[in-house]
Amino acid sequence: MDSEAEYDVAIVGGGPAGLSAGIIASFKGLKTIVFEGGTWGGLLSTIYPYKFVFNYPGTPKVLATHLVAEWVRQAADLGVLLVKERVNEITNDRNVVTTEREYKSKVVIIATGMRPNILGIPGEIEFSKKDRGVFPYLTEPELFRDKRVLVVGGGDTALDAVVDAHKVTDEIWIAHRKDEFRAAETTVDKILTEKIAEVLYNTELLEIKGDSEVEEVVLLNNQTGKKYNMPIDRVIIAVGLVPNTEVFEHLGLKMNGHFVVVDDEMRTSIEGIFAAGDIISVYQLASVAAAQGALAAHNAYKYIRKPYWS
Repeated sequence: MDSEAEYDVAIVGGGPAGLSAGIIASFKGLKTIVFEGGTWGGLLSTIYPYKFVFNYPGTPKVLATHLVAEWVRQAADLGVLLVKERVNEITNDRNVVTTEREYKSKVVIIATGMRPNILGIPGEIEFSKKDRGVFPYLTEPELFRDKRVLVVGGGDTALDAVVDAHKVTDEIWIAHRKDEFRAAETTVDKILTEKIAEVLYNTELLEIKGDSEVEEVVLLNNQTGKKYNMPIDRVIIAVGLVPNTEVFEHLGLKMNGHFVVVDDEMRTSIEGIFAAGDIISVYQLASVAAAQGALAAHNAYKYIRKPYWS
């Protein structure tokens, strides 16, 4: 391994937490590298590229992709090495192994984020490929224009999808397996008072059918036991997120369910390995992830440099 592959801080994941950690670490003078195997920005880019972020401080209405672009630009300007390589493994001695090579570091910050959960029903995977009708969000709004849209879920992502879908179509249903939502009250009130969508409470999606594209769905009222078919063109499945834990499962980090356990300095149960963002928190906001990434980088600096004030 040559010296060019040795870093103070190696950050696995290029979403809000990872990019924020990279910015702070490099600003503090640490030699920093950030790995991203997919798209910079994580879910903000892959699922919500056309979504406006209303709750990021200082940017009351900013397009998700614009926010990501600013983070990437700032990181690059500060000298962070941004590497588009998929990480296969984080070793016990804090090396990062990608599809291309192995990188040595003094500290690893895990910021691998989340991916959309799936229902595991017939047709879900089949129609999620090549824009055939199943999506995790309005990844391309024009694909939903004047279509019959079913949104599945009861949280913020599902209800935000309803509001965004309403910009391009008037035929929207939302199926929620319970009889009340767990989303922001302002969004719920907007949907109900303006009658943006027809709400199907106590309703579960059982199957997605069609030929080349989605044509209908099979629904179940879990209170009455009634099953019925409904003609639908597009299905948005927004039933939560699952942490990406595969690259570090073998390390034996202390976990709380699917989430990495950290202390108040973002340290995991293994020395020299920190974590931040959605991988440690059920409260999934870009502002929270960015703050945790900054805190992880700050404490990584303390760990490496051991300044007198620490």
